Amino acid sequence: MIIFNTKKELEEALCQQISSDLKEAIAQKGKATLLLSGGSTPSGVYRLLSNADVDWSLIHIGLVDERFVPSEHMHSNYKLLLESIVQNKAAQVRVYPMVLDDANYVKNLSLIEESYRIFTEPDVVLLGMGPDGHTASIFPNDGASQLANEQTNHLVSNTNAPADPKQRITLNGPVLRRANSLYLMITGTDKKHILENSSALNLPIAAFQSSLKNIYYTSAS
Repeated sequence: MIIFNTKKELEEALCQQISSDLKEAIAQKGKATLLLSGGSTPSGVYRLLSNADVDWSLIHIGLVDERFVPSEHMHSNYKLLLESIVQNKAAQVRVYPMVLDDANYVKNLSLIEESYRIFTEPDVVLLGMGPDGHTASIFPNDGASQLANEQTNHLVSNTNAPADPKQRITLNGPVLRRANSLYLMITGTDKKHILENSSALNLPIAAFQSSLKNIYYTSAS
């Protein structure tokens, strides 16, 4: 765990690390894949990344998870990425949505299973964690989430959140955990305490701890 005094310091360091990882992947393979989480916590990192000196034409950005809402909806993670990272030097970067058919929850999942095959072996993944110990859209006390955390036959799953919008889409745990560089960003002492006790409480984030390359933490929120 890397501890920072301020959220700004955390954001700058995490931006630098992700940029370095992306450059390394491009040098090795000629392209890079980056999976990002939604929510307000990491949005500052994304704005900094938009000015990173990397070849964004060779980078594919996907979502760790999504709410099953139209892309213009206020709770859309896709909308968040368009408004935060798709600007400045990254203005032309491609972001892959997770809602391609907002009228059919089941059909949409099959469409994402196909379109997200480019992220089967992700280079860089940034996770967050909720106060209930969920990560991505893998929630405690949800049977679909438990399957998603273990599912190896598919890339994505539909899961159920405890709060609206309840219909969620998530990349499955094994996909996220095999990222070349897997990071977790958390803020606030409450979340640090939850993370430290996640194994004892059998929370979803516990399944990811051994796969994390690093945890970026600040007590400031």
